[in-house]
Parts: sequence; structure tokens; C-alpha cells
Amino acid sequence: MRLGDVQLSERKGNVLVQNGKGGKQRDVPLNADARKAIQEWLDVRPKSDSDLIWISVESDSGSLSGRAIQRVFQRYAQDAGLETFTPHIARHTFAKNLVNNGVSLEKVAALLGHANLNTTRLYITPDKRDLEFAVEKLSQS
Repeated sequence: MRLGDVQLSERKGNVLVQNGKGGKQRDVPLNADARKAIQEWLDVRPKSDSDLIWISVESDSGSLSGRAIQRVFQRYAQDAGLETFTPHIARHTFAKNLVNNGVSLEKVAALLGHANLNTTRLYITPDKRDLEFAVEKLSQS
């Protein structure tokens, strides 16, 4: 992500995904938590000639390597007590949380950059906990 790809204001914001999965470009709105987190980073981001949002002070180019990003995810997984956490798992979790909060499959597909709803369905397959919750709803009726 580049600095110019993010638009932030107090009440709304978005990020332009230039080259997302499948080489697709899309505009993704940011909720208040995401806007706040990005703004907090930008407030402490080291000065750099790079226009990248996430920079490495250890690299001559300033860009983060794929391995550096993997290490960040591993650290967060360890801190959260998770066995694994990857960008792909974060993407699946984002999609699942949207669906669990009542967002339509069409909107989830648009946010993920999917042209085919069948692709999106793979991201939201119910897990054991979802099925247990569904059956438990019968007792609450």
C-alpha cells in the first residue's frame, strides 16, 4: 500500500487495493477501528523517502519483504496464543466475520474482489461452532 492509496477522515475512509489477489483493483472502505489504527501508525511512521505505508528501517528500499511480513504475523499469532496466523487466514477471518454479522454474500464478494459468488462461498463454509450455534437456536425458540 502506498500513502496515496489511503484516504482518511474522521467519519470515513478507504484504501485502494491496487494489485490485490488475482491482480484485481478495488476500493475497500475502512471502519472506525481501521482508520484509527492506520492514523496511529502514520503519526509514528519513521520519516522516509518511500511512499509505502508500511516501511522497513532495515531495508535500503524501505519496503517490507515477504519474509518480514511472515515474521510479523508469526509474532501476532504467538502473542494471541494461536498455532498459525497468516495473511490468508486473516482474509478468511475477515470474510467469515462479515457473514456472521449479517453482511450479504454479494457485499463480501465485492470486498474480497471475487467475481464469482462460488469463490466467496468457500470462505464462509460453516465450522463446527457455527453448526452448534444453529442447533442451539432451536432451544431458544
